[in-house]
Amino acid sequence: MLNPPPNRDALLALEDDALLRHCRQETYRASGPGGQHRNKTDSAVRLTISDSEIVASCADHRSQHRNRAEALRRLRIVLALELRRPITVGTLSEQWSGSWSLGRKDRRYAGFLAHVLDILAHYKWAIGISAAAMDISTGKLIRALANDPQLWSAVNKERAKLGLVNLRRP
Repeated sequence: MLNPPPNRDALLALEDDALLRHCRQETYRASGPGGQHRNKTDSAVRLTISDSEIVASCADHRSQHRNRAEALRRLRIVLALELRRPITVGTLSEQWSGSWSLGRKDRRYAGFLAHVLDILAHYKWAIGISAAAMDISTGKLIRALANDPQLWSAVNKERAKLGLVNLRRP
């Protein structure tokens, strides 16, 4: 039996150490470039949200500490990309209250992704209708989507499932 999905917004709001407490953490030896130190220590990190199949890992650095921090950032992105939350039409839940120019390293970025994807999913991945619901221009929404290759790919994947044409980069 599948477990219910975790509360995405609550997890995204947590500080890093609190989010880590909700994860099973594994360390392992990664192969690949990195010199002699890479293969001597268990520096790669894999994080799995407890009672779910949501996983993120990082083996980019020689330092386990840096890999853990990057895996946490990636975990937040995976949560935002994979879990949808229903919205209430006609309320302020359609408006993003933060900046539209957040960088990928900003802690609020995953919440921004989740919000945009929730709106798009609600309006069946129609860009114009979704942009109007968020009270922004279609061009601004397209530029925001195009700034992140993972987001762009996720939107086009969902549009393809519905038989809609892929978005073209601006």
